[in-house]
Amino acid sequence: MGTAALTRPDTALTRAAEDLLVASSPPALVAHCYRSYFFGSALLGKAGRDHDAHALFLAAALHDLGLTAAWDDPAQPFEVRGAEVAQEHLLRWGADVELAGMVRDAIAGHLDPATAGDRRPEVAGLILGALVDVLGVGLADVPTALVDEVLTAYPRAGFTAFIIDVLRAEAAAKPASTIAAHVRNLDFLGLVAAAPFTD
Repeated sequence: MGTAALTRPDTALTRAAEDLLVASSPPALVAHCYRSYFFGSALLGKAGRDHDAHALFLAAALHDLGLTAAWDDPAQPFEVRGAEVAQEHLLRWGADVELAGMVRDAIAGHLDPATAGDRRPEVAGLILGALVDVLGVGLADVPTALVDEVLTAYPRAGFTAFIIDVLRAEAAAKPASTIAAHVRNLDFLGLVAAAPFTD
């Protein structure tokens, strides 16, 4: 489970989520999901925002299912598809409706910068953590020792090149999607390439 600083929730739901994540996702995406959780949790903690670590972990673990071959949809944007898949699985595993809905909302909104201001810290925490890992946004606000520990436990191992390829393909296949708009209007792939990490 990692060192004390990297302890993550351990419940029947989180174990089921991890099993689904690992079974359907390449290693680079699995590690990204874990890093997103720890970075998001750290930023919420620094901001003094109490949060449900269990809910945040479920959202982080399941947030990129729509980018996998197992769950990709030819028409739906990956965040929308992934949110639906996550909600369906959580309900099947016995999660309550409120928790499953919160995880769905976090995943569906994790490409929208406004989600960082969501009143639900678990929803905001997902995009905050993902922004650190994908773009380096907020990295300076995460303690250096924790960053080092997270990167050691869950190495990037070529993640930047991997996610650029995946998102480029997603944007090309779904030109009306949010990620396609980010690629066109924000040079999103250039921003990913410029993130302050050494892969």
